[in-house]
Amino acid sequence: MRKQILSALGLSLALLAGCANAAPSGPTSAPADESFGAMGAASVLSSASETLDFVLESEKKSDTRVAEDGTTLAAYNYEIPVLRVMTEDGQIMDSAATAAQKAAVDVAAAFNSNFEDWLKSTDFSSVLDRAEEDYARRMESNADWFYEEDFTYTSWRTDRLISIGGAYYSFTGGAHPNSVFLGWNFDLQTGRFLHPTALGEDSEKFQAAVAEEIIRQADARAAENGFESPTDMYWEDYQGIAAQWPDYAVTFSDDGMMVVFSAYGMASYAAGEQAFVLDWDFLKPYLSEDGRLLLNISADTEAAAKTTP
Repeated sequence: MRKQILSALGLSLALLAGCANAAPSGPTSAPADESFGAMGAASVLSSASETLDFVLESEKKSDTRVAEDGTTLAAYNYEIPVLRVMTEDGQIMDSAATAAQKAAVDVAAAFNSNFEDWLKSTDFSSVLDRAEEDYARRMESNADWFYEEDFTYTSWRTDRLISIGGAYYSFTGGAHPNSVFLGWNFDLQTGRFLHPTALGEDSEKFQAAVAEEIIRQADARAAENGFESPTDMYWEDYQGIAAQWPDYAVTFSDDGMMVVFSAYGMASYAAGEQAFVLDWDFLKPYLSEDGRLLLNISADTEAAAKTTP
């Protein structure tokens, strides 16, 4: 039987990612490269008098609750992406004085509000309070108690697209920790989060083609691992799950597009998360002209993205 083990925070993250893919005003998809922290800037807004850049920074949030006897009861560490507007001389802009500056500030605000809203929804202080109460009870039965949550991200970008891969981790002292992978794809020109299929010339055809390729890779992976049937490795309805890939973690990297199904998404915890990479050669025939512009590729060239060093 399929299991879904997510804390309240993990569930809110998963829902947040789903909204991202479905609604431009929300967030959007699995880890891309291994780059953390500040992201290289690219000029995407310019006028006759000024050029403005965007730069991605990391904002860290953390807290810890310690019992009276010094035992660490609970802790969380979040690394949240924050989009900044940078002037041509390298200064971070806090306020807008021109129309171009206001447009850039509005784009950054649309990106940042997604993660700000999520932070407001994560009531970790109540988790810390419960940890203290649970610790007192567990001490009576000599049981251990520790709760930990972490959120980190990776990033990849072109002149127009920022692709964020989020990794949420939680551990409550059970048999194993839980991990959830998330993704967001943001158009710097429109200031909106993208549904992955919006990149396709024909969104339905694009979704179906990607699903077929994911199933092909999944079948090959099951065979490589010695399973007689793919359903010995994956859930019985794994093909139907693959068809809904835009609802899972979708990001882009130098290798192409990655779709990640977190543990329990397509298979058991023992099978782990299932990541599928669709390279540029596969993607290019299905992309719209605007999709190629977003990804900074042409129909006959490789992607020319800017990855954080």
